[in-house]
Amino acid sequence: MGLDKPVFVEGEPVTGNVNVDCEEYVQSEGVRVEGRAIEHFEEMEWVTENNQRVPRMVQKTNTLFSRDKSINGPSDFGQGPTRSFPFSVGIPSLRPAHSGGRIETMIKGVVAVKGRPDMTGTVQIAFTAPTYAVIGAPVQPYLSTPPFAPPGQAQGSQAGYAPGPVQQKPQIRCSYCKTLLDQRMTFCPNCGAHQ
Repeated sequence: MGLDKPVFVEGEPVTGNVNVDCEEYVQSEGVRVEGRAIEHFEEMEWVTENNQRVPRMVQKTNTLFSRDKSINGPSDFGQGPTRSFPFSVGIPSLRPAHSGGRIETMIKGVVAVKGRPDMTGTVQIAFTAPTYAVIGAPVQPYLSTPPFAPPGQAQGSQAGYAPGPVQQKPQIRCSYCKTLLDQRMTFCPNCGAHQ
């Protein structure tokens, strides 16, 4: 397994290659990638110890995201050069559902082998928050109100200052999850789909 870069921006597709290197001949039923996001958290539970019910913090997991994607059909593998199969998996931006929870996101490459255990390889994925450039109306300079208004001007108003109209960024809806997004975005920040 190999990823195209060490850190991905939340919402962008995770891309890389499943690299298959065999020492012997195998018949594959297909190659796939499995994307998973698992939350690890602690939860208070009542447990029995020495015939008494006592509260204890218990380690738990919760699968927040699961997607399997086929990247190659049935094929035979054997000794020879490494074969690489590119993949792209959209993983949405996720936040822990439990207080103090942490999310582990990973991609597993799987070569399904007939009559034998599958060949697998797993890599963890690191994400960073997206950065957005705000494009809109120019910022008007702040002018303090004169202590005394000139004759004919109301107290607190400023001659020659009229705020410009607020410009809104044009938005569209994601064709997959219907989230509103800036029309210049190429990937949905919610589901990761290409726009």
